[in-house]
Order: sequence, then C-alpha cells, then structure tokens
Amino acid sequence: MDPCEYPVDLVLERVKQVRGRRSWSRIEEDALIHYLIDVVNDGWKAENGFRAGFQRELERGMKRKFPGTDIVATPHINSKIHVWKKEYGTLSDLLSKSGIGWNSTTSMIDVEDESCLGRLTSDPNLKGFRHKTWLYYTQWIDAFGKDRATGENAVDPIDLANEVGRAELEAEGETTEKYVPLSPGAFREMEEQHMQA
Repeated sequence: MDPCEYPVDLVLERVKQVRGRRSWSRIEEDALIHYLIDVVNDGWKAENGFRAGFQRELERGMKRKFPGTDIVATPHINSKIHVWKKEYGTLSDLLSKSGIGWNSTTSMIDVEDESCLGRLTSDPNLKGFRHKTWLYYTQWIDAFGKDRATGENAVDPIDLANEVGRAELEAEGETTEKYVPLSPGAFREMEEQHMQA
C-alpha cells in the first residue's frame, strides 16, 4: 500500500503536542517521505541541498493528504527534515566504517565485527542506533545523499601540486625523473607568497 493511501480519518486522530513540540504519527512520516522524494524527482533538489520553497511544497502535499492538519513548513516540516538529515549523516558516517554494515531486510545496522561494537556503545550520540529500525534510510539516500561531504574524493593539495608540476614538465617534453617533489614546507611558503601578492 502506498504510504499516502492511508485513510485520512485514521491519521486525523489527535496527535499529542507535548511542550510545544509536535509528535508525528507513522502515517504522517510515511506521507512526508513520499512527498520529499516527489519534490526531489520534480527538480527541487539543488547541488548542495534544496531550492528555496521546497518546504512549502511539502506542506501543500501534506495539506492535500490530510485536510485540516496542523502541520506547517515552519517549524514542523523544517524540524523533521533537520532531524532526518542529522540521522542520515550519522548513519552514513557509521556505515562508512569497516565492520559495520546495513541489513536491508531488517532496515537495521549490522555489526559484522565485534570490535566495532565498542564504537556503538561508547559514543553517546550512537546510543540506540544498533537496535533501531531505520525505515527511511534508503529514501534518505535519494533525498540527502549528495548534501554531505564525505572526503571520498578529497585530494591532498601537495599531491595535486606535484601532479601538476610533473604534467607541465611532460607537456614541455621534459622527463619527470629529475622532478623534485614539493615538500609541505615549500607548499606553505608558496601559499604565503600567493596570499601576500
């Protein structure tokens, strides 16, 4: 069943509001993730986030699905998206570590190596992550995946400068055997000279 096909009267049961904070029902979260993927597919995703107005678009979708809902872009949708992005970032960082994997059947973290268990139990930010079901993780990848710098394609500036230096010698017909690589100290000196110029 499509998450947006739930009977509206089932959803419109009053959702608790505790100390000014709104609790989301599972059906509302299902609908929000559905609409979030829709706005991504409709081009609201920009290079490093979303285009302005995407939360209003999500609000319109939620109001169509749940007439009379009190969900608004700010603060409700904004807050939920913020929490989801934070959880997605933490999960992505965690899953990038060796010995920790993803179980797509249970939508949970798999600890493949018991030595990694210490990471999950010692970090207070990760408390509860191991035994929690992450129902929306695969959708978060589609929605937030390119918003995070992972360092995967990072290049050391000294290595890059040395590569350029070698390429320039080759372009001039020189051999690179005599090329003297740039040291970190020489690189800093070049940076300082450039900043003064």
